[in-house]
Amino acid sequence: MANSIVELEKFLVYCDERYRNLHPCRCGLKCTNNHFCSEESLNCYDCIKRVHDYRNSTVHYNCSKMLYYYVLKHGYRFSAEVFYLLQRLQRELIHKEDLYVTSIGCGPCTELFGALFYWRSIGKKNSSFHYRGFDLEAIWEPLMGVIPQFFSGADIHIDNKDALEYYLTIDEKVDVLILNYMLSDMLKFHSHAYPPFLESLCEMIKKVRPRYLLINDIYLLVSKNAVDQLIECMSQKGISFKYVKMQYPGNNSFIGEYGRHINRQPFEMPNEAVVAMYDPFSYVNSIQTIVVFQ
Repeated sequence: MANSIVELEKFLVYCDERYRNLHPCRCGLKCTNNHFCSEESLNCYDCIKRVHDYRNSTVHYNCSKMLYYYVLKHGYRFSAEVFYLLQRLQRELIHKEDLYVTSIGCGPCTELFGALFYWRSIGKKNSSFHYRGFDLEAIWEPLMGVIPQFFSGADIHIDNKDALEYYLTIDEKVDVLILNYMLSDMLKFHSHAYPPFLESLCEMIKKVRPRYLLINDIYLLVSKNAVDQLIECMSQKGISFKYVKMQYPGNNSFIGEYGRHINRQPFEMPNEAVVAMYDPFSYVNSIQTIVVFQ
């Protein structure tokens, strides 16, 4: 990325200050880490890795300190992945005067930073960018509440609400619907609730009629399975679409070919203090699906 994302840099500084100033974790037996946050763990990444382990389907995010570390470790990459994903649509988006983006399961809203940065990169103004973020997980609320303060001029609303219920009862425009590291998480940890969620999501899509559905997710088989089930649900519901699947390079024999191969683009990480302390991921590496509705 040619320039740094100013809002993301400010958010990372905030998360860094909060992480370093919080007392050591006292999660006890609720801790996701096998060592229960003992001195054997130098930071919260051990806990995060256990949550992300493909074999784990029980322990989840349950500690505010871990969430700050999560943003500092993954924020650059997740924001950049959405930036590059939107670049694939530039031929169409360049002609829009306003962009209305909705994210379901937004958590720390990393897609917001990448999406607005992309919008500006094609010569658009903050004032013509509209974002709605929704997440029902209460643990993300403190972060969701502070994010709007890092933005100037853009129309940003982030709520601890059910997005599906919201759009079924209100008329509001949506150009781009984003599911950012959301589908695999739900299928992995709430598999029993996944089919009814897809039913409700399809009903929302039929009502709101977005132009694009962008799915950015972890490079694991669970992501492909989650997307396949969504595509099947939309087909059964009579939702007309054409979709393009693409995959960042990797050799995962369980997933197999997933459409077009794309380079693992690096991106700028100008905050030297954050880079030195948290060693954030420097290359994008996700499965991405673009659904273009007809």
